[in-house]
Amino acid sequence: MFIPEAYRLDDAATAFDLIEEIRTGTLMTASPDGTGAPDASHLPFMVDRDGADPGTGRCGRLIGHVDRRNPQWQALAARPECRVAFLGPQAHVSPSWYGTRPRAPTWLYVAVHVRGRAVLVTDPAALRAMVERLSAELEPAGSDWDTGQIVGYTERLMPHIVGFSIEIEQVETQLRLGQTNDPDDRRRVLAALSEGGAGAQAIAGLIRRLVPLPPD
Repeated sequence: MFIPEAYRLDDAATAFDLIEEIRTGTLMTASPDGTGAPDASHLPFMVDRDGADPGTGRCGRLIGHVDRRNPQWQALAARPECRVAFLGPQAHVSPSWYGTRPRAPTWLYVAVHVRGRAVLVTDPAALRAMVERLSAELEPAGSDWDTGQIVGYTERLMPHIVGFSIEIEQVETQLRLGQTNDPDDRRRVLAALSEGGAGAQAIAGLIRRLVPLPPD
């Protein structure tokens, strides 16, 4: 991913936090024989941080699964190298929000790209554990539902999915949050975003959290 240095974040922990908030990643794989166009699927992912070790270069794992009818699992078997892109909240910024002139419209967003090598998971017990973990992580707090209530149904689903674990080799994070502007313009943009729709307000929250403004 092309990242201007001003927008690059080299912090794996924050990158993994963003992945867990975004959840939906675009899995990109090469065609099995290397001659066709790349394939892509939009999937929910889990992060396994236990394997992360800066001393060895290990960055942890991404865990997911696909419908067995999806040919991407066969692509992963043939060519394990893959990339997963996570695109977070986005918002338009109007030139009218700035105090300085002239200005052009721009687009704010956060994105995390992960590159690694995939290993397929077909063992029923391992697949079941993956599905149970994903459900537990995504089920709302206070919910009284869990996969134990649909054991028979879950067992019937297992032959129809293929799991995979991606050993992460590289994590790239881009925070395009207007942090290169002067403080006054940043405050103006933040105020306008805070009054906008859901996407704009989400970006405002990320600005406050990840690239906070200096004190007045």
